[in-house]
Amino acid sequence: MRLKRIVITSLCLIIFLSIVSQAQDAPPNVPYIQHNVCPFECCQYGKWIARSGLTAYKKEDGSSSIAFTIKLGEQFTAIRGDVHIVKLGLVILKKSFDNYAKDDKVYILSYRGEGVYDLWYKGKVLNSEDNFWENSVLMQLPKMIWWVLVESKNGKQGWLKLENISESGFRIEEKIDGMDSCS
Repeated sequence: MRLKRIVITSLCLIIFLSIVSQAQDAPPNVPYIQHNVCPFECCQYGKWIARSGLTAYKKEDGSSSIAFTIKLGEQFTAIRGDVHIVKLGLVILKKSFDNYAKDDKVYILSYRGEGVYDLWYKGKVLNSEDNFWENSVLMQLPKMIWWVLVESKNGKQGWLKLENISESGFRIEEKIDGMDSCS
């Protein structure tokens, strides 16, 4: 009876550890949302000015209806933003280094600024290090959308959908003054 319990307990432990190991290697669910972030160096919220027409949506969602529009030259307030990673980037490691193993998959989440990306590796969010990119092969670029909660001059709130169009870093098509404190 005691041997039977030991065998059953051991099998359960092996199954549990196998499930945990597989879960750590799995990519995060998409869309992966990073709340309250600014996705590039010198990024800032506050008073912005539209240098192209903008559309604010009622919800932070691609199928939402329009809340209001912002005209060219109009000032508005950017309150906060969330980055939605709608397609994960992927790199394969070409050699082992630091805590990474050769041939492991690392998923690229979003850009943080100054060449640094958030990465998903074995169930954890990490930052890319200086030597990370030289030891990896890019297989797929991520697709990121920055949803920014904004308020119009007359107090209406809505969400701007700003899609990243850069292959490295973060850049949008819309023209907006005030979002970059470096310029």
